[in-house]
Amino acid sequence: VNHRIDEGKKVSGALRYMWSQKTLSMETKKGMYVSIVVPTLLYGCEAWVVNAAARRRLEAVEMSCLRAMCGVNIMQKIRSVEIRRRCGVNKSISQRAEEGLLRWFGHLERMDQSRMTWKAYKSIGEGKRGRGRPRKGWKEGVKEVLWARGKC
Repeated sequence: VNHRIDEGKKVSGALRYMWSQKTLSMETKKGMYVSIVVPTLLYGCEAWVVNAAARRRLEAVEMSCLRAMCGVNIMQKIRSVEIRRRCGVNKSISQRAEEGLLRWFGHLERMDQSRMTWKAYKSIGEGKRGRGRPRKGWKEGVKEVLWARGKC
């Protein structure tokens, strides 16, 4: 997740000059954002276990891009909802990541049982684990997203 966030920062930094141009329409800027920045940030999000800190960092990169597109400075203290409305972006980056996670979960649930991916999904690890609290796994992340959406 952290690598994807860093890559998203690089891409948004490269596009910052383009987004500062007043001659480009907001639709063109939004097209660049949706086709370049979002896929860079969300590559492989189906397998992520996102914690609160990573979610905040993802949304910070997203809002940095959107503010640059609108020509708004963070010191102007304009709410994120208003900036999304100005840019015409309906879903936040974390919502898109959750949708990708749930899409992959749906594929896994419908998958043929003879496939190796399905076997790995249903397998239970053997052996001893280390001391301390177990890290949150992918299945727990899916349950969390489903519970938040009221589907579980």
